[in-house]
Amino acid sequence: MRLLKDAYFTTVALNHLAIDVLNSQKAILLVFLAPSLGLRNADIGLVALIYSFFGSLTQPLFGLLADRFKMRWLSGGSLLWMAGWFAVAVSLPGRWPIPALIIGALGSAAFHSAGTERATTRGETLMPGRAATAASLFFLFGQAGLSFGPALGGVLLQELGARGVLVLSAVAVPVAINSLLRLYWTARFARPESDSPTPAIADAPGGFRTGKWVLVAFALLVLLRTTPQLTSITFLPKLFQDRGYSPVAYGLIASVFMAGSALGGVSGGFLADHWGRRRTILWTLLAAVVPMHYYPVAGELSLYPLVFLAGAFNGASHSVIVVLAQALLPRRRALASGLTLGFMFASGAFGSYIYGLAADVYPLAAVMQTNGVLCLLAALLSLTLRRDVAPGRVAAAGVH
Repeated sequence: MRLLKDAYFTTVALNHLAIDVLNSQKAILLVFLAPSLGLRNADIGLVALIYSFFGSLTQPLFGLLADRFKMRWLSGGSLLWMAGWFAVAVSLPGRWPIPALIIGALGSAAFHSAGTERATTRGETLMPGRAATAASLFFLFGQAGLSFGPALGGVLLQELGARGVLVLSAVAVPVAINSLLRLYWTARFARPESDSPTPAIADAPGGFRTGKWVLVAFALLVLLRTTPQLTSITFLPKLFQDRGYSPVAYGLIASVFMAGSALGGVSGGFLADHWGRRRTILWTLLAAVVPMHYYPVAGELSLYPLVFLAGAFNGASHSVIVVLAQALLPRRRALASGLTLGFMFASGAFGSYIYGLAADVYPLAAVMQTNGVLCLLAALLSLTLRRDVAPGRVAAAGVH
């Protein structure tokens, strides 16, 4: 694919990979440190909530700065920031690792808002009418980091203890330097904002119906779709640690979930560009209901397939939702990306905190099973989106 051969796109995408390898250490590191720090389920959920709020609520600010000042160094600089603070976190005694991790989350916020805009704009330049596919490829690199990151982190924690994370911070440094050099010295590829190929939302075939209540419904859709994903990422390690699994084993299970999300995200972007955005969101979320409900109580044989399918079907709509949101602000796409991703992460983090509170009263597996219900409600809310025509077909029609 042409996009994967493009130096600008792959530089941003590799930066995304490294950022999310570090992000993926949060859950297993908290679980690993929980006994020594005396953290309960609710405490783990609270730390995850604060971490995600720092990494999400600041995204619109970084998006606004990226739109206004075109800071090409932001991608590499954000990775250096995050790698540095993670290294500090695992080197400190007592409970000091917790605030250090939270400060590091600002690097994730800075990258995701600016990086998403750069990747999708470059993708639309090279592949007109296939914005969702371009976004899904960009998110694939992040999902890949979230996928193999827990398994890699589990091995490092088991062999080296908490300071094993220093290995990941060290590997991230050359990736960040490469990003700084390439994005700073490479010519500007992105076209002017006024020439953005993304249609205004009123004309977007895959857009919204008009009305503020529809936007409220869309926000609820994002909340209900994201909560199952982020609560799974946060509590999958704890769920299987409670069953007696080793760090390597529960790290592997978390990686299977994220591998499903990664492959589902690419498939969802492709489907949205060829089949339609609303259809893709509706049917993939409906398909997520059964595996999301059953994987928390699954036996050994069915566990891995169900975890994979839960991640794949829930993750399929991720890039599609971001592209829909960018169509709302075609001239402020980094801001739109920051607002959407920030709301996703913040709402998912809030859900993780609520799940943590509930898991201190009820069995964690029973609490996690409610994710199936949330996927069903999100699927029904997708019906508030306007009946759509596949964007790829519209672009093709414009050529003739």
